[in-house]
This record gives sequence, C-alpha cells and structure tokens, in this order.
Amino acid sequence: MKRLALLAMIPFAATPVFAGNIEPPVAEPAPAPVFVEPTPAYEWSGAYIGAQGSYADISTDGDVELDDDGGLYGLRAGYDFQRGSQVFGGLVQYDFGEIELEDSDIEVENVLRIGARYGITTGAALYYGLAGYAQADTNSIGDTDGYFAGLGYERFITENVTFGAEAMYHDFDDFDDADGTDATATTVGLNLNYRF
Repeated sequence: MKRLALLAMIPFAATPVFAGNIEPPVAEPAPAPVFVEPTPAYEWSGAYIGAQGSYADISTDGDVELDDDGGLYGLRAGYDFQRGSQVFGGLVQYDFGEIELEDSDIEVENVLRIGARYGITTGAALYYGLAGYAQADTNSIGDTDGYFAGLGYERFITENVTFGAEAMYHDFDDFDDADGTDATATTVGLNLNYRF
C-alpha cells in the first residue's frame, strides 16, 4: 500500500522540476509600418477640354468712352499637375461674341486668354486663381493686348467631367485703330470640362 501511495505522489513531486525548465514564449517585434501614399480619389493631373459661357461688362476710356455688356461663349483647354493638395496648370481660352458698345458701331467680337492657374483641392473640388495674357478683337477699331486675372471654382460631377465657375478682370491697352483708347472688362461665367 505504501508503494502504491508513493507511486501516486510522483507526478506531483515532479511538477515543479518540469515547470522550472519551461521557457515563456518570446513575443517577436511587430514589423515597422510601411507608408504608402494614398492615390487620390479625384485626380486633377492631366489634360482637359471644355466649353464656357459668360456675361461680360466692358468699358473704354480715353479718346472713345463707351460702356456696355453682353454674352460671350467659347472653348477652353488646359493641362494640370497635382502635387498633394496643390494643383498647377496652364490654360487657353477663346471666347466669341458680338457685344456692341452703347450706340456705336464698335463690337467686341472675340477674346483670347493664355495663362496659368494655381489652386488648392479638397478632393472633388478645386479653388484656384488664374492670370495671364489677354487679347480682344473688335469689328472696327482693331485689336488690343492686355492681361487678365481672376478666381475660379471647379468640381468633379463624374469621374471625367467637371463643372466650374470663373470671375475675371481684364485690362487692355490702346486699340490698333483707336490710339489713346483703353478698355477694361469683367466677366463672370460657367464652364463644363472633360478631363482625360
């Protein structure tokens, strides 16, 4: 009987010896996080073409002082480059119209703009400023060179289509056939663009 009791005690006596030889598991360090720059949901980089329509208020001063307003419509094209939330781009816009200045026979027929823009995007929306060279042509007193500057807003409405609004100020020097006559124009317009 004593022998049986001793045999029953052996597992309990051996437990501390085995327990001391077991090493606790060592946790391996977690791998360092790998930073992957997220691809923007809306991509502003690339070329675009579009159409625009705007209201223009035009006035001249100097030898000929006239004032009037009317509509312009035209085409636009450009290329943008996005870096983070910043967007840089170049643009060309060409507007047509027949804005007759007061009761004269002078009509503003077209306006060409070549410039650049810089903006901040919040994803689907872009807020920007733009500026550059402008040229206006008339039916009777020739054309004139100057500059334009303004503000704009553009927003994606589908994956490739954007809708926008722009307000611009234009300042023109002497007309070819009316030396001493300058002009200013303010335009407010809407545009629709396809982005490639």
